[in-house]
Amino acid sequence: MKRKLITLVALLLVFFAVSIFPEGAKEKEIKKTSLILNWKVVGDHAPYFVALKKGWYAEEALDVDIMLGKGSGFAVQTVGTGKADFGIADTAVAVTGRAKGAEVKVVSALFAKSPNCIHVWKDSGIAHPKDLVGKKVGVPAADTQKVMFPAFAKIIGIDPKQVNFVNIEPAAKTAALATRKVDAIFDLYTGIPFHTKAIPADQLVSLLWADYGFQAYSNAIITTEKMTEENPDLIRRFLKASLRGWEFTLKNPEEAIKILAEYHPINIQDYLANLRLVMDFFRSDDYKKNGLGHIDPAAMAATVDLVDTYMGVDVTFSAQDMYTNEFLPKPPIELPDF
Repeated sequence: MKRKLITLVALLLVFFAVSIFPEGAKEKEIKKTSLILNWKVVGDHAPYFVALKKGWYAEEALDVDIMLGKGSGFAVQTVGTGKADFGIADTAVAVTGRAKGAEVKVVSALFAKSPNCIHVWKDSGIAHPKDLVGKKVGVPAADTQKVMFPAFAKIIGIDPKQVNFVNIEPAAKTAALATRKVDAIFDLYTGIPFHTKAIPADQLVSLLWADYGFQAYSNAIITTEKMTEENPDLIRRFLKASLRGWEFTLKNPEEAIKILAEYHPINIQDYLANLRLVMDFFRSDDYKKNGLGHIDPAAMAATVDLVDTYMGVDVTFSAQDMYTNEFLPKPPIELPDF
């Protein structure tokens, strides 16, 4: 009787494991994988939860663990050390990480241009990025903007050592600026809706790095060289489901944010405003021509050159070593009208 009971339980467990995955996934081995985000949850993370909710990861026989991040530098480190299979990271930070020994590789572009930004009070006396000299800037040590600032400083013609950085927690950025504990904060342009909860919109000035000569690829999906060699099919399946999530999100931002809210406690209106700003960074001629996630060789070369030229990082590899379009969906997932 005991043996029959154990057999029955085992059969039920098998039935449950199979039934939660769609029919197409049953022919594939269910693979556990992981994604480390570049930050705490924000609007542009919605696509991955959309793919989770809609069952698109499950269709690809993937059991995906989505982990919260602490900046692009942390994501690169986490992926590079094998603690996550995939990560979201600023491309220039990934280039820097690879130059320092983390064998990471970009397998899908996301933002087509950099959303790096300086946020200040209107009366701060900071009307141009050059005005940061002698000022206090709040930014986490592993933040994308902190890592990339030496390059930006050289572009605008200032010594980065003349800026006083205050190390703060990611969640403390808005409060630090609102209470004037710092003169400025580094954050993404897309963070404006969160900052205007504490700072009147007409008193917040946001200086986009891209408007001052900083041209580089921004957020991208990364993995490791080892993964590209040993698990190419896993990468293809992950990118197919993730980029389907992006396609849906660009078409249906309201529903995407509502799905995100099912997984994390968020203010739907604030996160929707955040996502709408994110969407502008996907208006790309390259995406229109080659599909979502496509990496333009010239843009990647410019990003690698920026790191090599301005950051004092010895880049010993070519731009071609830094990325591949090999694992993107075929046919491409088209950039939707939005």
